[in-house]
Amino acid sequence: MRIIYEDGDNNASPLQGSQPPPEAPQAQKAEPVALPQLTTEQIAALLQILQSQQATNENAKQPAPAAPQSAKSAPQPEPKPPAANKDPGMRILFQSPDFEKKERSQIKPSFGANLDPGTRIAYCEDPKKMQAIQNEPPRPARRAAPTANFSVNEFSLDLPEGGVQVPSNFPVGDMAVQEVEEEAPPAAKQPPKRKMGKLRLIVLIVSVLAIAVSAGVLIWEYKLHKDNLQLENELSDLIITQQNLPDVSGDIGNNMFLTEEQQWAQLKGEFPNVTFPQNLQLKYARLYGINQDFVGYMEIPALNLSLPVVQTSNDDEYLNKNFYGKSTKYGCPFVSCINRIDTLDYNTVIYGHHMNDRTIFGALDAYQSIDGFRKAPVITFNTLYRDYQWKVIAAFLTNSVPEDDNGYVFNYYFNRLSGPAKQSAYLQELAQRSFYNTGVDVSPTDRLLTLSTCSHAFENARLVVVARLVREGESAEVDTSLATLNANIRYPQAYYDKKKQTNPYAQASRWEIG
Repeated sequence: MRIIYEDGDNNASPLQGSQPPPEAPQAQKAEPVALPQLTTEQIAALLQILQSQQATNENAKQPAPAAPQSAKSAPQPEPKPPAANKDPGMRILFQSPDFEKKERSQIKPSFGANLDPGTRIAYCEDPKKMQAIQNEPPRPARRAAPTANFSVNEFSLDLPEGGVQVPSNFPVGDMAVQEVEEEAPPAAKQPPKRKMGKLRLIVLIVSVLAIAVSAGVLIWEYKLHKDNLQLENELSDLIITQQNLPDVSGDIGNNMFLTEEQQWAQLKGEFPNVTFPQNLQLKYARLYGINQDFVGYMEIPALNLSLPVVQTSNDDEYLNKNFYGKSTKYGCPFVSCINRIDTLDYNTVIYGHHMNDRTIFGALDAYQSIDGFRKAPVITFNTLYRDYQWKVIAAFLTNSVPEDDNGYVFNYYFNRLSGPAKQSAYLQELAQRSFYNTGVDVSPTDRLLTLSTCSHAFENARLVVVARLVREGESAEVDTSLATLNANIRYPQAYYDKKKQTNPYAQASRWEIG
């Protein structure tokens, strides 16, 4: 229940001249009244009455002397238990800031010994709210759970069972005590523990699966990497040298090498169904015997690149299979189908996958910096028929679809040009696009080697490295100190769009093979 006190005169004595307030006419609408403050004296008087009432209740609980029962007397009815919904607790609403802020600690011990369990004392500053609570109709009662906690505007007392009950409209000085049934609280909603539990379980399962999948991917990628390195080592061991030629003739002895004729006889016996081309270099005969698509071998020792190169009439064939024809995302580097290996075209183009572990043509990322060029200025690419070395003259980024450069694709993948004038113009285009000037001289008559791979610089980007053939009688040494950075590199439009920069070459002329 809630007990509301209305203070008519803060200066009146607590127990003198108290009268119940007259009832307002029913027809007249009650106006909100600003209730006065409840004084310390009035609260003390209330405590005395409450204590007296509790003493009376305790005396009433003493058992009465048992009366003699007649044999014919009617059975006495059993006492009815108290109503389950009766609320023995009380709530006192008051308007005294002094009591709320200064005297709560003094009042609390007195209440704790005399009031019912669940009794709460609350402070209400708003007179309209106080009036509204006073005018509320009776509601089903509830029993407040005893507690010893208190908040800013309310505190509750932990009291014993059987506390005092204050009658309605009991006069206490100029205070009127009104008994109001406590409103039964709405049924408390149980927190969705089961739903939260399921949600957490789902999140946990998803997280575990994500970790497991990620770990599986990493393990699989590592395995592929190790397998590819092992394959490269195996293939490099297939190159025939004097150190790895077996001696199968007891007449020659273990300390002597086989003659070239004996070696060929041994290889033809090892691969009886293979027709070896004339002028094939003996050192590559075993690689050719294993795979007749083999056309050359590439090495860049400083970048740990050492790979066989193949060629077919379909440039897609080796995108997803290795030298042995087994499926792999590493693929195998291949010469463009438009090129001739036996005589070498003006421009020989080799494609390879850009692998993030820096294998295959992922190693070419080094050429995006001038330091990478200085580390590996010379590339070795030998064909079936002859050994060649190539000096790097340019490295650049370009696009592979017209939409990435205002409808234009720079053609670096041709095999030949119409003449020296066109070749000279092409070399100028390379110089304009290259990250740096290598300092290597190049002429229109020099043969070129072009290595092409994917790039992450922008969507559908390509990283291209171009080298020229070391001339007859020329040293393969390169003075890398002559290399200088290109201050005005020409990129495709997509590069500038990604960097949110203006393309200074948007209106530049476009080189075509013609």
